[in-house]
Amino acid sequence: MISESYRTSSIKKRTRRSRKELDAILEASKMVIDEEGAITLRHLFYRIVSLGLIDKTESDYRKLSGYTMKWRRNRDISWRAFVDSTRWYRGVKTFDDLSDALENSKNCFRRNLWQSQDAYVEIWTEKDAIATIAQQAAEPFGVPVFPMIGFGSGSALFSIAQNIKYYQEKEDKEVFVYHLGDHDPSGKCIDESTVRNLKNDHNVEFNFERIAVTPEQISRFKLPTRPTKTSDTRSKKWVGESVEVDALPPRVIRALVEDSITRHINVEAWHREKEIERLEKATFDLMAEAFDRGDYDGVPA
Repeated sequence: MISESYRTSSIKKRTRRSRKELDAILEASKMVIDEEGAITLRHLFYRIVSLGLIDKTESDYRKLSGYTMKWRRNRDISWRAFVDSTRWYRGVKTFDDLSDALENSKNCFRRNLWQSQDAYVEIWTEKDAIATIAQQAAEPFGVPVFPMIGFGSGSALFSIAQNIKYYQEKEDKEVFVYHLGDHDPSGKCIDESTVRNLKNDHNVEFNFERIAVTPEQISRFKLPTRPTKTSDTRSKKWVGESVEVDALPPRVIRALVEDSITRHINVEAWHREKEIERLEKATFDLMAEAFDRGDYDGVPA
């Protein structure tokens, strides 16, 4: 947990911060990273705001971005401390030989552990950055995470509907969807609009639950709020301020996701599937050994 010594009163806006203030922000940042692991800059921002070390403004967010870049270049913070899911390499993966390909196949192989379960589970997020954190908890269970990134397009909702229908009709499973989104008029509307459109346009109904952000979480974790945007036409009936899902500590997001998944797992059936998976992975080792012995030279007869 963050030491109380780092909690200070909110700093007034000024052009430059003192060395003492910057050192306090650095030490608090290092403790947050040690506590959370790899984190997005936005999450770090909200944590430092909650400690009263910077103001909740876009100006201070940009300043924090500059601070962390300098700290990484100075090796005060590891380059691995932050994640950015918006950029990745594109290309075709190649292999040196069949043995190399077999090793990759073994590492990538995942048995569908849900085939003997009664439920099918998905995690939806309002933002891509939250999807990255949610996936850290969902990936070990083989549960997909879908970033809505605001209101889903018609094509995206059609794909979602087809996937849900497959598990309901072909796999005979009950479908459960858990959503993480902002506590604001748009965030609430995204929930309602998505569920409504899937029902009206594609005749798809399923179990849906918003697991973040909730009023109880705002109070429990003392999440920083922001004024609700009056420019949003949906704000007319909204009561109170708004809270972004990024304000939730990553460890809380991961715990919410894991709890949502594990509540649907029949443990005995799960362990049976895991044992079958272990035996199937061993088959890759046998194939690699045969290749190394020269029983198969990789050249068709």
